[in-house]
Amino acid sequence: MKVNQESNELLPLRLNAEPAIFRGCSVSELMMLVMVGGSVLVPCSIIVCGLLGYLMMGVGIGLLLVIACVVIGASVLQRLKRGRPLGFYQLRLRLWFDSLHLVRSPYIRESQVWDIGRRIS
Repeated sequence: MKVNQESNELLPLRLNAEPAIFRGCSVSELMMLVMVGGSVLVPCSIIVCGLLGYLMMGVGIGLLLVIACVVIGASVLQRLKRGRPLGFYQLRLRLWFDSLHLVRSPYIRESQVWDIGRRIS
């Protein structure tokens, strides 16, 4: 039995960025949305439903909230990324964290005269 294997001409030879999977988000962005939504929404819904007497309903509601978080978060990221260069929102997020003094940014953000330290004698 001979199998005819043809090469697909639509596949790129190289990828400079991760391909978009869902609503313009890559796999790593989607996984970050799932991890953040899951670590916040599922425990909160378990606690709230547990206080109301429906502990197992909290798990189901939490997982539905994670799906909603992924869809809404992907739509927001799609809007943020539209018309911008690659990695723009990550840079803006890092600079925002730097302005809140949460994470130190490696970029120079001061407007001043810089000296190279050499003098002509």
